Amino acid sequence: MTTAFVLSGGGSLGAAQVGMLRALTAHGIHPDLVVGASVGSLNAAFYAARPDTQGVDALARLWLQVGAHDVYPLEPSEVLPRLLSSFPSRPLRAVLRALGGLNYIFPINPLLVGQAAAGRADHVFSNRHFEGFLHRVLPLKRIEDATVPLKILATDACDGRGFLLTHGPVVPALMASTAVPGFYPPVEIQGRYLIDGAVANGTTLDRAIALGADEVYVLARGFPCHLAAPPSTVLAMAIHAYNLLEEQRMAASIAQARARVRLHVLPPVRPLELLPIDFRQTAQLIKAATDSTHQWLDHDRTARRM
Repeated sequence: MTTAFVLSGGGSLGAAQVGMLRALTAHGIHPDLVVGASVGSLNAAFYAARPDTQGVDALARLWLQVGAHDVYPLEPSEVLPRLLSSFPSRPLRAVLRALGGLNYIFPINPLLVGQAAAGRADHVFSNRHFEGFLHRVLPLKRIEDATVPLKILATDACDGRGFLLTHGPVVPALMASTAVPGFYPPVEIQGRYLIDGAVANGTTLDRAIALGADEVYVLARGFPCHLAAPPSTVLAMAIHAYNLLEEQRMAASIAQARARVRLHVLPPVRPLELLPIDFRQTAQLIKAATDSTHQWLDHDRTARRM
């Protein structure tokens, strides 16, 4: 029997997958194959490189070290206090960080934003800082060097077909799998221009089954379902809608797969009241997912590897 873990996207909600991996590892459940897309590809790559308790703990520490403003700019009301507290030691860095210029995920470059608005660029954010971040933190250089076979799903930007990356440098593959169209530039790999794997005409679950998995654990990170109001910014609304669409596509794949494989859909963390660009509840998400997965495994014997 071939067992696969499949991990999809969700931005900051991907922290829940860390808790799920922690509980699965503690229960002695290990995959023969890991398939990831979007932020799930980052978790998948880190886990596939170190598929043990120590590796999951290191992944959790990484998530906890990423502050909210490493991803998203400061709120306007926070800019002046942060600047004042940073002077006079590192004034230039303080200004760049406050304005979003040093963020890993959404680095604001007024020139690039202007070019995009004028129709002279196909993306709003540079992926240069994100690339450097990945090179610093990943315990893996090439996809084929993973301890557990790793597959990273991206999408051909020209025809929408899923493109499974199975070998080669891992950083470009992850940059492609997380390249939300319009936000980040496509990444050229093997002569193809690739974007976020969540756009592909098949989910990570579909790909795992096509690769021969007959037992699949779906690490469903959930999506915001109890927002008091719609997101109030363009970026937040776009990411929120994007993730809702992805979750619905995964739900359709799950419904179709139940008759084909032994399927275990881990319980998502609910209710969620945060947006996928909000990294302030990472610790709570990891703990809640760890606890709910432990409880689910303890009470569902059919989910255990006998």
